Amino acid sequence: MPTLEVSTEADEKQFYELTSDETVVGRDQFCDIVLRRHTVSRQHARIVRSADGFYIEDLSSLNGTYVNGRRIEGRTQVKDQDRIHIYEVVTVFHEASPDVVKAALADSGDDGRPHALADEPLPEERTEPVQTAARAMLTAPTAADALADPGSQSRFRAALKISVDLEGLHEVDTILPKILDSLFEIFPQAVRGYILLAEGADGHLVPRAIKHRQSESGHSMTFGPISRKTALHVMSSGEALLMDEGPENDSADANQSVLDVSCLSMICAPLMGPSRSPLGILYLDATDPRRRFRQEDLDVLVTVSTIAGQEVETASAGQSTHDVGTHQRQLATAKQVQMQLLPQRRPQVGGYHFYDYYQSADEVGGDYFGYIPLSDGRLALTIGDVAGKGVSAALLMAHFCAEVRYCLSTSATPAEAVSLLNQDLSSEILNYHFVTFALCVLDPARHRLTIVNAGHLPPLRRRGSVIEELGGGEGGMPLGCDGTRNYDQVELDLEPGDTIVLYTDGISEAMNARGDVFGSKRMREALVRSPTGVENVGQTLLDDVRRFVRGRLQSDDICLVCFARDE
Repeated sequence: MPTLEVSTEADEKQFYELTSDETVVGRDQFCDIVLRRHTVSRQHARIVRSADGFYIEDLSSLNGTYVNGRRIEGRTQVKDQDRIHIYEVVTVFHEASPDVVKAALADSGDDGRPHALADEPLPEERTEPVQTAARAMLTAPTAADALADPGSQSRFRAALKISVDLEGLHEVDTILPKILDSLFEIFPQAVRGYILLAEGADGHLVPRAIKHRQSESGHSMTFGPISRKTALHVMSSGEALLMDEGPENDSADANQSVLDVSCLSMICAPLMGPSRSPLGILYLDATDPRRRFRQEDLDVLVTVSTIAGQEVETASAGQSTHDVGTHQRQLATAKQVQMQLLPQRRPQVGGYHFYDYYQSADEVGGDYFGYIPLSDGRLALTIGDVAGKGVSAALLMAHFCAEVRYCLSTSATPAEAVSLLNQDLSSEILNYHFVTFALCVLDPARHRLTIVNAGHLPPLRRRGSVIEELGGGEGGMPLGCDGTRNYDQVELDLEPGDTIVLYTDGISEAMNARGDVFGSKRMREALVRSPTGVENVGQTLLDDVRRFVRGRLQSDDICLVCFARDE
């Protein structure tokens, strides 16, 4: 059987024998070959066996699939020694079995490192800045916490609105000033803003848009005070920067500053286009010591810089804002923001352990979950299925995340909080959207759980070998259907070893190639069969789903949250 040789980040190699008629490669753990890289799409590509050989097909991935340095558009036949790049992951197709390939590599003295082609640059030759901007955005520890701040949350929504406002604009010189105008609305503390693009063979940064507050009209309208060292660092590393107390106190670098104006706070982010290469930088500064930029401001700027970079590259290429590239750009923007809204880490609560898993069926998903610490030591766990697609789903999720936190902090009971959420989602502004939602409030001191269900699948409790639905009879309508509807809550005690499972219908309604549904019976059997430990419970259930659907692509979002009281 043929073999796919994969070069890992550690400069080692793994070998996968292609025994199936179809082998899916991607980031999702349900794939046959799993590549855990942010630049790899959830289901990136598949290798298909046919009567006349093997073919590879890109599965509408964001960053593309390349064969021998050329991006493929449709199904492409692969032959012995063909190099396949899952964007930046280097793989080689061999017609021989893994044992034969390993022996041949050993005889040739191969050092295990990927080899570049001499004729043309390959995706993996693009440097680290391609990855770090997205990584900084998705893993910033304060991003989720910032949602508790209504001002920060409104800035996230405003950033997404920029994408909508730019539709129909095709000229770079029209797009960039509009972006700066929007940024000055998002950040009232900003006094100067600049967008610089890399131009020419040497990539020299040239200011293409400049904006000063009217109150700062005494300042020169030339670009500055950005030190060249700062600008080059952002371009070369791809990392967004937040700095206080002005530019670095480096005398050599200070002499290269274009304008000597004191700034107390600045944020700067690279412009990343669909090619995942830095196109320039976006810079804002503030001079009021009482209104400095914060980490969550930088997170918002990274979102805007992604939008700006994609608009600039699209406009530069002369593409229509309605073509496939624009659709992918919008999905990528929405996905980045959605991932930023979901929890970045699991709670640490004495006597309890937690597990979660989230995977959208498309680039942008409609499922949602959250952990929200309450002021009295309790913990709210939430899960829901948010209606909507693409950027609209991201906007609704951003709004919903903020409203959940607000309603929990201002309501006397969980039921009252959910009723308040329902009123908000039933407003005219959010008309035609609804959310199925389940709220669990855990009191770890009393080992007490309060549940409110708004049209969602009932949570399950595993106690020994018994699986039972919780609060199913008290479930109400989905949020947003009827603004006058109130919700009830159910309270119960948790015994040592009790495990609670919250999930969306992407698990219970997962389908295999024959169209069979996974169903609640298989769910219960998997939960009973699972070893103790909340992570074992979650992994056993997901592994069962994976085996069941093998051969069929994921058709719906999957979201799973489990927590258990220690034995």
